[in-house]
Formats: sequence, C-alpha cells, structure tokens
Amino acid sequence: MSAADRAAMLGIVGRLSKDTESVLGIYDGKEIVKRLRSLKTWGFIRETAAAEGEDPEAEIAEGMEEAGKFIGQEMFIATGKGSAPQLANLMNLSRRTNYYQFRMLTQSFGEGIKNGEFNPGATNPDVLSAMAKDIGKELDLIDRLSIPPVLTGIKAVDKESLEMAQQQLVSGLDMVAANLGEGAKPLEFTKGGVAFKGVKILGSFLGAQLEQNRESLDQMLAPADADKVIASIKKKDIVIAQGALDNYLMLYLGDNEENVPLVEKVEDSLAANDAISYVDGFKGKKVVGFVYADKEVGKATISGSLKDMALGIRDGLGATTAFGDTRDLAQLLDVLGEKEDALVGLCKAEAGGMVAVLDQGVKFEFFGGVDRGAFDLTAKHKLSKLGGGEGTLLFGNWINSPEYTKRANEYGEALIETAYSMAEKIAGLKVDDSDLQQFQQGFGLFNEKFRTDTIGMWDSLQTMQSGLGTEHAFVIDLKGSMPAIPQIPQELVDAGKFIRISSISPVTDRAKLKDSWKKLDGSLRNVLKSVSEMSGTEIPMQKPMSSERNGLTTWSFSFPFFNDDFLPSVTVGDKWFVLSTSKVHALDLAAAADSAGDDRTGAWFELDFDALRSFTTDWVALLEKNGEGVMGPNFEEFKAELPRIKKGLEAFGEFDSMGINQRIEGSTLRTTVHFKVR
Repeated sequence: MSAADRAAMLGIVGRLSKDTESVLGIYDGKEIVKRLRSLKTWGFIRETAAAEGEDPEAEIAEGMEEAGKFIGQEMFIATGKGSAPQLANLMNLSRRTNYYQFRMLTQSFGEGIKNGEFNPGATNPDVLSAMAKDIGKELDLIDRLSIPPVLTGIKAVDKESLEMAQQQLVSGLDMVAANLGEGAKPLEFTKGGVAFKGVKILGSFLGAQLEQNRESLDQMLAPADADKVIASIKKKDIVIAQGALDNYLMLYLGDNEENVPLVEKVEDSLAANDAISYVDGFKGKKVVGFVYADKEVGKATISGSLKDMALGIRDGLGATTAFGDTRDLAQLLDVLGEKEDALVGLCKAEAGGMVAVLDQGVKFEFFGGVDRGAFDLTAKHKLSKLGGGEGTLLFGNWINSPEYTKRANEYGEALIETAYSMAEKIAGLKVDDSDLQQFQQGFGLFNEKFRTDTIGMWDSLQTMQSGLGTEHAFVIDLKGSMPAIPQIPQELVDAGKFIRISSISPVTDRAKLKDSWKKLDGSLRNVLKSVSEMSGTEIPMQKPMSSERNGLTTWSFSFPFFNDDFLPSVTVGDKWFVLSTSKVHALDLAAAADSAGDDRTGAWFELDFDALRSFTTDWVALLEKNGEGVMGPNFEEFKAELPRIKKGLEAFGEFDSMGINQRIEGSTLRTTVHFKVR
C-alpha cells in the first residue's frame, strides 16, 4: 500500500510524523456501537431490564448522542520522538519507588518491634525522614525526567461540534493561565500545518515556588540535594496547547512546542514508514483499531516486579537490629533478584503493532512487540487435533520453552525459599501480640509437622516434570456421564451430561514418573499420619486402584459415586501421560494422540460457545422435565423463568467462539485474538 492508501485507512496517521514512537487509534465508534446494539444479546438485556422498569439504552441515549459527535468518528493518542527514554525513566522511577517503600516499611517494622509493637504496615517518621536523605542518590534519574510529547485528539462529526468543543478547551486553558499568573506564558505556534494556542507553564516559576517553601524541602533532603531538585525543576517547562485540523480537535502536552509529532505532507508521515507495513494486508477491511509502538517503547516496558522490593527489604533489614542476624535472608533476597533478572532476560522486543477489524465479530491482529520466551513457537505440534471434537468447550495446545521453564522454576523456588525464611524470622520475634502469637503457633506447627513433606511434594512435582515432554494439551469437554451424586434424581443421572477436564503430555522418561509417585506417596503418607495425630482419628493413606488398556495404566482412588467417566485419575503409558477427571476421556485422548500430529506451530487456545450453549440447552430441557425432584419448592419459580432462559439461550447463539493464537511468521511474533460472532 502507498502512504496515501494507509492514510486513507488510518486517518490521523497520515499527518503524524514518521518518527512517532507510539500510536493508539480507534475508528468509527458509531459503527461499533451500531453493531453491538444490533446483537440479539443486547436486545435480550434490554428486554430483561424492561421487566424491572429499566432501559439501559434509554438511560445513556442522551449522553451517547452527544459523545457520538466526537468519539463516534475517530480518537487517537500518539507520542513523539523521545517518548521511549521517558517511559524507561518512569519505569525506573517506579522500581526505585518500590525499593524505598519496602525498605522504609521493613525498617519501620523493625523499629516498632524494638519498641514492643507488632505492626508490619506502620511508617516510622524518623525512619522516613532519615531515608529521604538517601533520595539524593536518585537525583540523576529525577533530572532526566521530563514530559514526553503526547498528542491526543478526536474527530468531530461536523464543524459546529468541533467549534463548540474547542471553545470549551480554550476556556480551560485560559483558566490555567489566569490561575498561574506570571507562571504561565501565553503560547501560539504552528506545527505540521496546525495552529496551536495554549500556555507554557514556566519551570523557573515552579522552581521559585518550591524555593519559597525551602524549609519543608530541607526537612526531606540534604541542602545540596534540595538545590539540585530546584535547579532541575527550573529547567523543565510544561507546554499545554490545543489546535484543530479539518474536523480533528487536538490537545498537546510536552516540555516544548518543537516536539509536536505532526507533519504537513503524507510522504513525511508515519503512513510512509514501512514499520507499519503490517496494515497493508487489511486493505478493504473494516478497520476499527490501530496500534503502533517503536522497538524502544517495547524495550522500556520489559521489567521485573519483585527485585527492587526484595532489595528494599534486604536493606531495610540491614538498617535495624530487631530481626537479629539477617545475613542468610539477605543472601536469599539477592538470589531472588538474580533469578528474576535471569527470567526477564529471556524477553525480546521488536517494533509492535495491532490492527482491529470487524470480521465475523471482531479480530485483533498483533504484530511484533515483546516476546517473553515462555513458548517454543517454532516446534511442530503432535497434539493439535485433540480439540476438534463436538462438545469440546476449551482446547489449549502449546510447547513450553525448556529454558524458560528452567528459569521460571528456579525463580519460583527462590521466591518460596525467601518467603519461608522471612516467615521464620517473624515467627522468632519476641513481642507480646495476639496476632503474632497465632502466627507463631501456626508456623511452628507447619515447621514441625509439614515442612519436610511439603518440600518432598514440591520435589516430586519437579521430578514428574523432568519425565514429561515440553508439549501440553488441555481439553475441557461437556460430554461426560453424570455421576450418581446422592439426592440427584435418577432421570438426571441417566440423561445428564457432565464436564470432563484433561491435560495430556508426552512421556520422555517413565522411570522418573514412577519415582515421582514414590516421593509423592511417601510425603502424603507422612502428612496423613501427622493429621491423624493432631485430630486423634486415624486417617490411613488410601491405596490406588489400577486398570490397564492398550498399554496404558490408569491409577485412581475409589469413592462411592465415581464411575469411569467421572474418575479423577492419572493415565500413563510409554508415550502419554494424562491427568483427568475422567478415565474414559483420558483413554480416548491418549488413543487419539497417537495419530493427532500435524504441522501446526505456536500456542493455541480455543473456546467454543456452541458447545456451552448446547450443553446448557440440554440441561434446561432435562430440568424442565425432571427438575422438581432436585429443586423442590423452587421448581415453580424455575418454570416461570423458563421463557426468559430459553430466549437468552437463543440470543447467545449468535456467539460462535473465541480463539487466541500466538506464532512466528517469518521472523515476526504474531498473535491473533478473534471473538467470532455469527
């Protein structure tokens, strides 16, 4: 597609500068609303509300009509050159804020403990004041912060609506200027052929205001650091301005007027940038959404969540003597941060984008962006056909990345070990507090009776994982036989269908699976022995039953109303391992898996609304005929609601399915999300 063709598809993108770093555009909101209102489901919702004297559409009609003059055409937000570094600065500031928050809370907690108080969420003013002095170490980061160039806009339906909205915006900016007096300078400029008018809030004025209140600032910062903060603020102006282009009303926010991401010619615009060539395949489609993000924007969003908190806790512990010797815990907190870094290090970023189209519902097509490395998206699947059967509600199929799994497990182990060590420290505190005493009793019981076997169970799961392949399929279907649950009428048991849930993986080392069960069985026996001692009632470990078919062994425990189609079990052979709520389902999946392979790659998740609707419809019919025995006096109320229930199910029939697919096309990460409607 030419730049002009892209501009015709994407509206304002044809006037945004070629170096624009991110864009979100929403198009033809009126058409989206029109299609939503045409759904039978919306009609059913209105009809249901009307029975209660309400009409949700009428309640919002007036406001929606007015809003439709603006948001019904086009809305956008775009950031210009220099946004990515500022996003990175904000992410770093957020992480450092987390560090100081948890450092302060930990040290404050410790000071409270020394005073005989148990209040983990308390803030000690002396600790806060002393810590504020350390913020001077972050002044370089604060000095780098500035307002990124952000342009937002809406497209009005006509000139009259545009002028009305513009007058309101101008009045608001005039009020800002009036309130700030000499601190705001009127500003007029032209960028990209658009005349802007607004105010420049002077950093020199804001710095002077802060200087006048120097006393309160000095209470928080060292004098030299306070000087740096004031000097930094004096350099940072804030520009707020509005402008109009055709029927677009735009508002700009930035640190100067030069960075407005607008150009006059389409050949100089983002539409001429081949980084958005992914839109070319949607020519002639009904595009209602567009996203673009530069590679550096994606990289700026890659971040962990626990490392800075862990380091804050570590340094907070080091600043108080309340917890005794914390060197081992500090080392664990360091390891936790290292393991998080290792996991986050698998993330890869590239320029990303999204196109939303109205196509049998709405389809979101994502291109590029951040790949966190969790899935192997290039390996061929063997289990991809297991979800194609009638009555399958949910099917997922993916292949884990071995390296991601390894690092995620190490991260999880570090997190659990660190959490345990922290709990152990708290349990050892000498404070007269009822909440603490209750926690100490529970922790002591866990430590004495269950800690070793909990570790054993975790180890057994790791052993099991090492005996399985990397591909997994998850299947939920609605074709199971109804279990003979007590007090359920026989007619429902005979004719009703029940949910079946299974997970299947290839076996790579059956001996490890056997070893895993030995470890788990030993740990469970010990746990039950401890529970028996505590309760005074003997609770023996149940012996599993087994059955064999076609080289597969199914292991399960007995229970009065279990049957082959409702039997929580493990089915294992030389090729397949199946965890399931149904022996029948497990055996069927294992048999189908032998011939299920194809060349599909990526990660797939599919939800079939037809299966859910059919299942629900069958149950409604069954309850209509035989429900009195289970509903008792509520049966008449159910019968009265039947017409509405059936109408709702009929309306729900317009929803077909939802699918999510992530894959690699060429060398580009691709994700499709499709809400399919008839």
